Amino acid sequence: MASVDLESGIPECESIESLTKEVEVLKAKLEEERKKLNDVELYVAAQKLDTLAQFNFKPRKVLKGHQGKVLALDWSPDKRHLVSSSQDGKVIVWDAFTTNKEHAITMPTTWVMACAFGPSGGVIAAGGLDNKLTLYPLSFEDDINSKKRVVANHSNYISCCKFQHSDQQVQIRALSGWRPKVIHRFCRRMMNKCVLSFVCRF
Repeated sequence: MASVDLESGIPECESIESLTKEVEVLKAKLEEERKKLNDVELYVAAQKLDTLAQFNFKPRKVLKGHQGKVLALDWSPDKRHLVSSSQDGKVIVWDAFTTNKEHAITMPTTWVMACAFGPSGGVIAAGGLDNKLTLYPLSFEDDINSKKRVVANHSNYISCCKFQHSDQQVQIRALSGWRPKVIHRFCRRMMNKCVLSFVCRF
């Protein structure tokens, strides 16, 4: 004997069946609304796109001056100058618009593997197989080499350097085989003093 809902007077089995049907109808309506908003799957839309043509890179300027392979370069924040370092032991600051060399620095070692422009555009850092990071303030009035400052010595070669948000802080990566990679951070005041600390990264 089927039980009856006392309020509606409808047998419970019929009310459950009708509710189940109503749920199915609502699910179908919801799916229709979703399809209106999301008309096609991403992979289907991607199949309708034309394939990209092969990129043809066209050299705009060729900067000639290094006698060895270029190992690193960095753009100045002014988007006009760049600094490059090479196996020939030279660090060159270029005017990329005119292709002129503005500064050419001979490092005490070959294989200058890292170079970077400071955020102000007025200082560069460079280092390599000499295990040192050297700062060079850029100036046309004074001899750059007379103003250089060695701010970090390491037990192995400098493979990468990057200024962090200001001329007062730079990161160095030195590779020491399987030893931990070490990042040095330094602060300098007027290119005369530096405070050195380091953080080990595994």
